[in-house]
This record gives sequence, structure tokens and C-alpha cells, in this order.
Amino acid sequence: MSRRTLLTTVAVYAAALALVLGFVALRVKARYAYAAAAAPESLPYSGQTPQPPDPHAKPFFSLHTSRTYATTDRARLWVNYRGVGALDFRVYKVKDPVKFFRGLDNPHQVGEDEEAEVGKSVEKKPTFLEKLRQFKSWGFGLVKTYVRQQLQNQSRKGFNQRFRQEEDDTSNRTPLNVATDFARVPLLNPDQMVTSWRERLPPLEDVYDRRMISLGRREAGVYLVEAVHDDLRAFGILIVSDLATVQKTARDGSMLVYAVERKTGQPREGVRVLVVRKRADVTSGATDRQGLLKLKVVEKSPPAKPGDEEEEPAEDEETPPEEAQTSDSYLVMASEGDNFAISDLESYYFGGYGEEEGGGGPELTSLIYTDRPVYRPEQKVYFKGILRERAEDGYRLPAGRTASVTVTDQEGATVYEQELPLSTRGTFSGELDLPEETPLGSYNVNAAVGESSATGYFTVEEYKKPEYKVRVTTPQAFARAGERTRFTVSANYFFGSPVTKASVKYYVYRSRYYGWWRESGDDSGDEFGADPTADEGGGDDHGGYGDEMVHEGDGRLNEQGRLEIDFDVPRADAKDRWDYSYRLEAEVTDAARRSMSASTSFTGVRSNVVASAFPDRYVYSQGDPARINVRAGDREGRPVQTRVKLTFLERRWQKVVRKTEDGYEYPDYETKERELSTAVVETNAQGEGALDYVAPAPGSVLIRTTVEEAGKPVVMEAGYLWVADREGRWQDVSYDAEGEIKLVPDKKSYRPGETARVLALLPKEGAHLLVTTEMDGVLNVRQLDVEGRAAIIDLPIEARFAPNVSLNVTYVRGGEMYTQSADVRVPARDKMLSLEIIPNKKEFRPRETASYTVLARNADGSPAAGAEVSLGVVDEAVYSITPESAADIRRVFYGQRYSSVQTSFSVNYYFAGYAGTKTLNLARKR
Repeated sequence: MSRRTLLTTVAVYAAALALVLGFVALRVKARYAYAAAAAPESLPYSGQTPQPPDPHAKPFFSLHTSRTYATTDRARLWVNYRGVGALDFRVYKVKDPVKFFRGLDNPHQVGEDEEAEVGKSVEKKPTFLEKLRQFKSWGFGLVKTYVRQQLQNQSRKGFNQRFRQEEDDTSNRTPLNVATDFARVPLLNPDQMVTSWRERLPPLEDVYDRRMISLGRREAGVYLVEAVHDDLRAFGILIVSDLATVQKTARDGSMLVYAVERKTGQPREGVRVLVVRKRADVTSGATDRQGLLKLKVVEKSPPAKPGDEEEEPAEDEETPPEEAQTSDSYLVMASEGDNFAISDLESYYFGGYGEEEGGGGPELTSLIYTDRPVYRPEQKVYFKGILRERAEDGYRLPAGRTASVTVTDQEGATVYEQELPLSTRGTFSGELDLPEETPLGSYNVNAAVGESSATGYFTVEEYKKPEYKVRVTTPQAFARAGERTRFTVSANYFFGSPVTKASVKYYVYRSRYYGWWRESGDDSGDEFGADPTADEGGGDDHGGYGDEMVHEGDGRLNEQGRLEIDFDVPRADAKDRWDYSYRLEAEVTDAARRSMSASTSFTGVRSNVVASAFPDRYVYSQGDPARINVRAGDREGRPVQTRVKLTFLERRWQKVVRKTEDGYEYPDYETKERELSTAVVETNAQGEGALDYVAPAPGSVLIRTTVEEAGKPVVMEAGYLWVADREGRWQDVSYDAEGEIKLVPDKKSYRPGETARVLALLPKEGAHLLVTTEMDGVLNVRQLDVEGRAAIIDLPIEARFAPNVSLNVTYVRGGEMYTQSADVRVPARDKMLSLEIIPNKKEFRPRETASYTVLARNADGSPAAGAEVSLGVVDEAVYSITPESAADIRRVFYGQRYSSVQTSFSVNYYFAGYAGTKTLNLARKR
């Protein structure tokens, strides 16, 4: 390589590196700027060395609030400023808050057109070394910021202590002179002004710093804060209210409003609620005795005012495009006397409902698949789709009779378009011939019924089928720790002959093993069976996550196309209560440099016999006997008659203080265990036994089992249960999520008609709970008053909850919202079919006709008459190129769902005002 070429290459790489580092630096700066605007009361870590402000910067300032305040709080706002030595503050009380916020184009900001001045006042191009340092500190900064966010309550307490003296300090304030100061900059409205002063602003040490301005305790109401410096003004909003609201919104336009007293969380009756969008009323109502109000967001076009078409603006009057500037969000405003609460909900909270979005169509649950995952040009694609609409009580068929099906390539060009009929089961099918010039890449199959649509995909590649297949096997699924076992790697051509003399590279990985006994108490089991795409011979479903490599090597296949690999299973540590899975991954490369790989696994065990112990339920009241079921068996699950020792331990979480590398302290939790009692259970010939256990006190109880084998005890983690006090008291609040709600269902799954008992552990006593069951919307709602720190919530299980439903508990206390959800599983057992494919013989010669019998049975084993079946016959070599891409139909339609209900809190309302020369029309005296 010539010197000139080398220099050119170095320059290109240097330019690319500088571009990447510059992009990262901009991302860091943008992230910080957003965090600073959205959460002005936090003290974020920027990951950079503080820089002094530019003394020659153009004067600029802005006002920020990030939450509302109670009448017992010291209200405050924050000011950012550059080149400003003092600000004149005037505080006005807004007479009609609803009218005020309805008139704002942006409900969170005044002075939006001057916002760009912020960037100009602090912008500085970093040097290359500064960018490099920012990049290095970026990772550490993210971690540290995350830790500080997790400690929000502790940080806020420390922060308040730090600034407590400053809140009461008025030494930087002087009264304004009515004759001179007010004449120089006229008041917006003298009748509504409640206070005024001049605040001296000391120079800041850091361009990212800001100063807190205390306004003290205020009466309930909405206050407009005006800050003035020369000809510049900035406006902020301060909301003082003892009222708070929680909003739950769904995509179908439904809304649930829960109005409470913000300190105690006591529900408030008769609170007036108004929902506004684009200055027009959408819906309204008043809360009931439980503080609840159900609303439906259905937009209506605002009525035209008489003479609107004839109105012409004056020649010197500027007509702003109001519709283009007005916020598209929904304002939820609640009023109770002078107490006022407001939340700003973006339109996506309702899934795009509204006149401009057109409402859209119902959401489709779908499975669109092809007969193979990958094709070559000139092959035929067979595709099929199953479409369903999600309803409150399950699924329903799409309303249309046909589906508009299009196939597009990765460039968006349409290669297929046709109307296909929908069957009585909501299915469609079709085929597509790929021409010789078909572009390679991924193709989308889109099916539309009305305004709803669904998508599947397949791939087109110019591939060559592999000549051979690799298999990795072990002689047994389980091997004792400390013993030697063997892996066998074999390779055969698809026409039958072995692959000889090929080189092999292999790796052995270890991961923690979770056996059948750990889920013995779960009557749901694996509702969907094994993963059909798992590697052959795979021993566990947890491989690939958290693996550590314990061995690697290489070898060569012999004349029979085999390689034997001996492996010594590591001995178990005396204190280890876990078994481990060992997975071997082998890559075989033949003489033609074609590589194929495969893997398998086995489990290294400490004993041949395992014992599990699990209660009938996971939640009991103190004094109730808990039925502890014991099962003993070998590693394959066959029953074993043996002696099992049970150990019951009290489990608590002790709070400890840890330090980061830079000395920053943060709380953490250590698990503490104390033995409560032991018992011995003899299992019968079916490997079963039982014991009644009464917990001595409320708390979390851990169960361990011990079996003896070869004269050595083998201890295993078995199960757990929670014991609740009958009076709702909870003695131990140091559980692993202190400061949060913890929900513990008493079973892992339920059937319709049963009642789930859910233990709710609360950070504080005297809570007023909002309890909802949610999925696509709020299905049920109730309000519960709890005296202590624990409560049992009974949830009747309905058929419409299948396959799962989200139980949410929310309450307000001390101006904070606490919320938590628990997933309640209701497996759709009656919806599962079992299929069996039976060929007329195992091997066929070329040109012979193969026939298959498909046997379909219902969940109860009865014949499934009239079931619609798709059957495809594919060359096995195709799956060596691309694995199956079709999803498991059971998981698609009856797998775990997630709640789409959004929860918001009015106390978290924020507002920002940026300095500019414009006045606020709404506040100006008419």
C-alpha cells in the first residue's frame, strides 16, 4: 500500500470516527435538554465536566415547573438564565382556569417561538477531545442517572434538605417601585396581581445549572408568574391544589377518572370534569361517591359561528394559523371550588380516535404464513391467513366477506394484488408464482378487511440447498456431577452417505437448570408444549441466556462421519442448590468449505432423586393451615418412594447502604433468612406426600427440601407462600420493592368460575385503593378502603379473562401516585387442539405416492370434527438455510396479552415559559 493511500485511509477512518463521536455528543446534549425541561426538580448527571456560562451571552431566561403543589406545600418554580443579573416577578391569580388553558395553543408552554434562544445562549462546539471524553463518560452517566432515578424519593428528600434554607431566604429580594418599575413595564392585570418583587440572580457556576424561586405557601388556585428583564418577558404557571386526579384511558376512547384529596387519597364526590380538545368541549361529568367517573371520548366537529365565512381580518392584523398551532392533545380538567387539576393526554392514548383520524378499524389478531420460510425465483409461494377481531368476551370473525391481499417487495413495489374470499372460519389462502427476475429480499403479505389489516412475510434468496446435515447427541439427558459423559457429532449427506474427514469446532456452555419439579404446583403447565423451532436434542428452554463458556475444542470426523467428545461434568459445590445445563454447539466444515452447525444439551445433576414442595395456594391468612404437597421422583419424572425433609424459613429483605465508585450512596436490599421449623414427609409409591403447616406470623415463607443420596444430603429450593394478617396489618414492610405496591396472586393460574385471592402489600397504611381489571380497556373497577398495610383482593375469574388479565391497584398518598399490576393467568385450555400426522409408511422411493392421516382432537380428547387444517410438505434441507418463520398459532391467539390501558396523574403536570418580547393576550386587561 502506498503512503498516499495509507494517509487517505487514515483520514477517512478519522472522519468517520469524528462523525460518530459528534453524533453521540449531540444525543447526550439533546437527552439532557429534554430531561431538564421535563423534570426541572431533578438534578441530572450530565456525564460532562461543568462549564462556566459565557459572560457575553445574549440575555435570556425561562421559567419551569414540573408538578402541582398542595396548599400545605412551599410552591416553587425554577429559572434558567444567562446574562441576567435580576428579574422582576409579578404573580397573578387566574380567575377562570378552564378558560385560561382552553385558550393556550400549547398547554405546557408560553413563548414557544422564542424557545430556540435557549440553544443559542449555551451552544458551544466541543473539541475532539471533549467529544471523546463525552463518549467515554456516556455509559457511566446512563448507569448513574438510572440509579438516581430509582432513588427518586430519597433524592427528593435530600434535595429538599439541601435547599430548605434557600426556600426561606429572601435576602435577594427587594420590593418593586410602583411609580417607576410598573410604569416602565406595565402590569398585565393589576386586579389579579397578588404579589411582586425583584429577585437578584447570582451568577451560575454551570451552564446547565438553574435556580429555584420559592413562592411560599399559597391558597388553592392557578397562578400566572411573569418574569421581566428590560424588554424581555417569560411566563410560568403555578398550580396550587388539594385535588388530584388519576386517569385511565383505552384505545376505544373510554376514560376512567378517579378524583381524590391529594394528601390522603380520600375519594372526592361531585368533582366536575371537562375534557377539551382544540378548544372545543369533548365530554364532561361529575364524580360519584367513590370519586369515579366513566367517560367516552367521541369527538364532534365544533359548530360554525355565524358570520365566520364573512369575517375578514384587518389589514394590519396578523392572523396566525390557529388550527396548525393548537395542540392536538386532550385536556382533562377537574374543578372543585378553587381546587383545580389538569392532565394533558396525547391523542395516541385513545388509539387515534377522533374526527381527524377517522376512527380506524378494529384491531386484528392474525396469523399469516407460507408453506416454507424461504424461496428461490421461479418457485411457487403458497400462503394462508387466519384473521380475528378482538372483542371484550374473546374473538369474533371479521365483518367483511373478502380480504384485499397484496404482496410487496422490500422496496414497496406490489407484486401481487387480489381480493380473496374469507371462509366461515375467517381464513383465506392463495398462491403466487415468482418469476425468474424476482428481486431477492424480504416480502410482506398484507391482508386488509375494511380499515383493519394484518401482515406476514417470507424471504426470496438465490440459495443452494445444503448437501449434508449435522446432528449432536448425548447418550443420556442427565449425568451426575463429577462423572464423565460424551457428546457425539455426526454428519450425513441428505442422500445417506456420511461426511468424512470434515473438521469440527465445538464449544460447551453452562447455564442454570430449572427442572420439572420447580413448576409442580402450577396446574397450568406449559400450555403450548415445546418450542417447535428448538434445536433437536435440546435439553432446556433457558439455553442461550446468561450462558458461560466452560470448554472449547476441535477435531475431525472419522470414516463413519462421527466425532466422539468426552466431557467431565464439573463437581457441584457443597453450598450450591442448583443443577446446571451444559450445551455443546458444533460447527462442521467439509472439504468443499461448506459449514453447518448443530447443538444439544444435557443436565449435570447433584442427585438422581429430586423432591418438590408446593402449597395449594400461595397466599394464606394467619392461623390457616397451609396444605404443603410433596412430590419425589427421578430426573425423568418417574415417582420415587423416599423420605423428604422440609425446612421452612422466614424471608426478609434488609435495607443496606452501598456506594458507587465515586462515593455516591444508594440503598440496596439483602435477603435474610431465619429457620422457622422442619418436618419430615414420607412419599408413597406414587411419589406423593402432604403436610399441614401453620405459619407463626405474617410474612414470606420459603420452603426447601432435602433428600439423602449416597449418604449425602441434597438441598433444593422448593416453593414459597405468603401469610397475611387477618386485620390487614403487615409487620414486615422491607420486602424487595420497598416504596412500591407488591401484588401476590394465590395461584399461578385459574379457571373461569374460580376466585383469585391477591395479597396487596402497601408502602403505607390507610390507603384508598382504585382496583381495576384491564386489558384492551378497563373491564371492572371498584374502590377499596384499607386501614393497614396489607389487603386481600378477591377477583372472580370470568371466561372473558382468558388467556390472562391484568389486575391493577393504584392509590394516591402525600401527593404521590402508587401503582402496580399483576398478571392473572386464565389459560384457554378449552381452545387447544392436539394434532397428529400419521404417514402410511416411514420411507418412500422416488415417484411413490405418500399419504397422510391427520388426527385432530379437542382438549378433552374427543374428536374435533370439521377442523380446518393446512398441510405442507417441504424439503428438510430448506430449514438448514432458514428456520421456520411461522409463529405458533396457539401463542398468537391465546398467548400472553398485555394491557393497553394508560394511567396518568394530574400532579405531574409541567409547564415552561421562555423569554420573549411578546405579552400574553389572555392575561392582558381588556
